[in-house]
Amino acid sequence: MTDTPVLIAGAGPTGLVLATQLSRLGVPSVLAERNPDTTRFPKMDITNGASMELLRRLGVDEELRAVGVAGHYSFDVIFAVGLNGPEIARWSQPSADEQRREIATIRDGSRPAQAWCRCSQAVFESMMMRRCHADPLIDVRQGRRLDRYEERSEDVLATLIAESGEECVVEACYLVGCDGWSSTVREGLGVAMDGLRDFIKIGLVHFRSHDRDALHTLGQFWHIFTPDGGALICQDEAETWTVHRELTDDGPDSVNEPEAFVAAVLGRSIEIDEVLATSRWAPTVLAADSYGRGRVWLAGDAVHTMIPVGGYGMNTGLADAVNLGWKLAAVAEGWGGPELLDSYDAERRPIGVRNRDASLENAVVLVQYKTDSDPDLVAADNRAGRAHRAELARFLAANDHENVSLGIELDVRYDTSPVIVTPTDDAPAWDRLTFTPAIRAGHRAPNVRLDDETTLFDRFGRWFTLVDASAEEGAAEPALRAAKQAGLPLEHVRLEEAWLRELYGHQLVLVRPDLHIAWSGTTAEPAGAIIDVIRGLRKPQR
Repeated sequence: MTDTPVLIAGAGPTGLVLATQLSRLGVPSVLAERNPDTTRFPKMDITNGASMELLRRLGVDEELRAVGVAGHYSFDVIFAVGLNGPEIARWSQPSADEQRREIATIRDGSRPAQAWCRCSQAVFESMMMRRCHADPLIDVRQGRRLDRYEERSEDVLATLIAESGEECVVEACYLVGCDGWSSTVREGLGVAMDGLRDFIKIGLVHFRSHDRDALHTLGQFWHIFTPDGGALICQDEAETWTVHRELTDDGPDSVNEPEAFVAAVLGRSIEIDEVLATSRWAPTVLAADSYGRGRVWLAGDAVHTMIPVGGYGMNTGLADAVNLGWKLAAVAEGWGGPELLDSYDAERRPIGVRNRDASLENAVVLVQYKTDSDPDLVAADNRAGRAHRAELARFLAANDHENVSLGIELDVRYDTSPVIVTPTDDAPAWDRLTFTPAIRAGHRAPNVRLDDETTLFDRFGRWFTLVDASAEEGAAEPALRAAKQAGLPLEHVRLEEAWLRELYGHQLVLVRPDLHIAWSGTTAEPAGAIIDVIRGLRKPQR
């Protein structure tokens, strides 16, 4: 029998980040993963700026950049008939280094203060697993799957089974299912998933190749999409690549002959050094009707599955983990109230549904690109062919939502949450392509670069931070006293720079561990009531 505050079932990106978040806040966990090794498949390959801000707070951002793609490579997406062309269109996206230079000039909080990072999920998982093994507060159990569990009044009794059949019982205060779309934890709760199943069928070949002359015929790229449903992904700008292609009922399916499959997708043969993996898979777009209850909760792919165009799946899961992690830690510390864990579903489920739907919208653009492409014209070297490609290019230029959706990345709002002090002002209009920062309860706090090394978020504490942009020196005292009396850990950060005080509206802004604003105002009264709402002890007045 093993006792632990939190048992995490599933050590994909969400489970790994959840265990790390709990450890950062001083809470031990058991991390159980059915597979003996981390994934071999590339899966998601972009960590967006908002996620990099969260990972920076966990102390893993620099290591991720070190194992990921170097910052000078672009995020360019090319649309072409094949590696030999002709090129149809290009979504030109700045490199991480270029993003950093742009971020340094933006002082209004309208961008994340961290650049994106290109990194395969296989690399991400391997890095995070090494860190978890080295963490004394994380008990990693690889090769142990959750077989069954029983929720009791004071705990959860879970049985883990090894490949050998050996059983181990874990007694945990809380169980979190990060165990993917076929979640055992979700099944035990009787939670349903709603959406579109098996959107399309896709064949995949993941391989190593140093045939860069052929692969870079069109220049350096991140993704290449062909008009017949094919895709080539550059995983590491060195030797690792992935080819996808839609499989149709009446078309060829040569995944079992990977060299032929790759040549058919790319329009030419490639020298392949090693085939790393092949598979057939069907993306789904689903969202759960509940994120859990009581002592059993769900996160990541267990509650939302997305088509990977845009990279919303893993990034949404990371935010789930950080949100749920600090709330579990607060309850374990004793100052988190009964509303706190319930707020996880209220806050994160609408975002899961929104991002699920956005991933489908992104996929529909690629489907339309394929549908509109005339196989007799798209490669033709004549006036009709050039006109057809120009028409496709206009459509693609107008629909680059996949990589420029700042609203999806940054404009995450919890303003109706039971642990947010209800804002009285009107919210700016939401738009998936743009982000307007707002000093408003429920919204993400603005972040800016302060110098080459630091951002404003680097000044914030591990738990809550009272950002003091008030004109009055003693305005923060009531909130600080009420937090101390309640046992809520709160760090006071006084902004001395005039431009930062203006950015934060010359007021007090109470920021949560997940970087969302819990309350803002010019005076923290009644301070006790404000603190009780944000720690889940009482519901806000609506």
